[in-house]
Amino acid sequence: MKNIKIAAPVILSNILVFFAAWLYFSPSHVEQRPKERQALFWYDPMYPNTKFDAPGPSPFMDMDLVPKYADEEQTSKGVKINPIQTQNLALSTQKARFGNLIFSQSVPANLDYNNHSLVVIQPRAEGFVEKSYAFNAGDSVKKGDALIDITVPEWVEAQSEYIFSKNENTLERLRLLGMPKNDIQTLKKTLKIQTKFTIKSPIDGVITMYELREGMNFSKDKIVAAIQSISSIWINAFTPESLTPFISEKSEFSAYIPSLKQEFDLLHVEILPSINQATKTLNLRANIDNEKSLLKPGMNAYINIKTKSDTMLLIPSSAVIDVGNEQRVITIDDDGTFVPKLIKILGESNGFTAISGLNENESVVQTGVFLIDSEADITGALDRMRKVGND
Repeated sequence: MKNIKIAAPVILSNILVFFAAWLYFSPSHVEQRPKERQALFWYDPMYPNTKFDAPGPSPFMDMDLVPKYADEEQTSKGVKINPIQTQNLALSTQKARFGNLIFSQSVPANLDYNNHSLVVIQPRAEGFVEKSYAFNAGDSVKKGDALIDITVPEWVEAQSEYIFSKNENTLERLRLLGMPKNDIQTLKKTLKIQTKFTIKSPIDGVITMYELREGMNFSKDKIVAAIQSISSIWINAFTPESLTPFISEKSEFSAYIPSLKQEFDLLHVEILPSINQATKTLNLRANIDNEKSLLKPGMNAYINIKTKSDTMLLIPSSAVIDVGNEQRVITIDDDGTFVPKLIKILGESNGFTAISGLNENESVVQTGVFLIDSEADITGALDRMRKVGND
């Protein structure tokens, strides 16, 4: 009887242990226990294409590898990121909006002769040089300065014909042959043959060509002198080809000459119609009044350009991911899904980029964008984006 009293508690205790074990290992209890998360691999967010089989420090950056879990939520078009992680990244977004790109840029320029005021002096007949005056290329001349004394046999012959016939047509022939106008008037008044003619400068300017010397023969197409007026100066600038769509006659221009420490307003700037193939730049040209002769051809200068684009869709430049062969952004849907989208860049200025490929008011991520882009690459969202883009 005593042994029975001792065994009863032992048997009861064994029954309770068995029942507890049955409850613990029953299917319903197993389902209620939290499952341990399974890591597929570990990676560095800055180098998402390299995967590791175990956790540890990143060989690329001063940070630990990040696990990629099998149960992390994915969508058909983008990626979901843990709200705590997005908070730690201090993500910020901005909506795409229509507006104008504002450009304010200074481009190198140089001063040059105004070729519209170039004068070329030719005898238009054969002859020889009686005397050349003390001039060379680069010298300044005044209107009426003697350049060269010449003798032209054809002019002498035509003068004799006029004196004999008094035919006005002969005077016109002398004009066409290049005889100076003043000498023709002298012939008409005096009826005396002239054998030596002085060629004079028709304008104030700078001699850029002067090759005839005393005793030389010349042909009718020989240039006596080339003279450039400097009463107005050209300023030439070369702007990047990328600015071509945004520069127009409505743009504001001014010129700055560093050596003079002086700024000039440019009221009319000519936009030349072709691109320089060697430098891939657009040529701008304008006249600057130079009545005081302060400006010298060859001086360095700058042209300041203020202009704006047509209305375009704008996003922060920090939101753009440009990998050379494609440009994309990370957008965020109303449900918090991050979706990569392909875009086309149309221009950039002052921290904003004009694009196509999005709709107005779509939200784009502008901080932490590369980490989300790495996640999109890992989950295959970028490949899905490219497939949609190709379709």
